[in-house]
Amino acid sequence: MTAATPTVRRPSGAFVGKLVVWVVFALLFAYMTVQSIGNLVTVSQSVRAFNAFLGTTSGGNSLARSTPWAWLVLDIAIAPVAFAVALWVSRRARLAVTVGVFVLAFAAAGALWLDLQLFVPRLLDF
Repeated sequence: MTAATPTVRRPSGAFVGKLVVWVVFALLFAYMTVQSIGNLVTVSQSVRAFNAFLGTTSGGNSLARSTPWAWLVLDIAIAPVAFAVALWVSRRARLAVTVGVFVLAFAAAGALWLDLQLFVPRLLDF
């Protein structure tokens, strides 16, 4: 081997395994984010339609609801933040630890996400 010959580093099995974990959980967290965006669209349209209906009735303005934007935005932010934290925590860990961290992050994000998915409609109660 001469000094002019470049060395080619091949990825190790552990790196390929971590890459697979990252891609799989990125897809799962992306699905969670898309569902949250759909919830934001659906809830905001429902609130707008409800308030428009109340505007057509006499005295209905006192029943008007506002869209819970803070909760809906938090619902969208849960998955990307959980993925970023899991990626940061497991960046130098072994493959088994990486899998455990991502499973824990997905479970925690899923619990919080589902709780908000059920909580937001109860805020509105129409």
